[in-house]
Amino acid sequence: MKATLDKLGMALSGLCAIQCALLPIMLSLSAVVPSWAHIGHGWLWMSVIGLIALWSFFQGWKIHHCRWVLFYAIIGYTVLLLATILEERVPVLMESVLFVIGGLLMVVAHWRNYKKTNCARVIS
Repeated sequence: MKATLDKLGMALSGLCAIQCALLPIMLSLSAVVPSWAHIGHGWLWMSVIGLIALWSFFQGWKIHHCRWVLFYAIIGYTVLLLATILEERVPVLMESVLFVIGGLLMVVAHWRNYKKTNCARVIS
């Protein structure tokens, strides 16, 4: 189950990074996008990613105690939260950069958690 959560976390964080990199380009090509189409989008992602990350990293920490996993996760999630909070106040390019960086840091955190958890199980 723990490995599945890390794989799901990697996939969702990666998907979030890709989607956040491409969405501004797609929206700029669109002639008309209703303002209600964007409401809650970022907070929905933050909730899903946050819940999966919290569970996954907590379970992994009990096994490997690797501070780098937590470092990447905390920095990555903080950048994602910052991007979500600032999305209406910064240029689209800056928003996209923040989301991509945060998403990639979360992918790295899940990858390290997955590897460290599996290595610790083999050694034990």
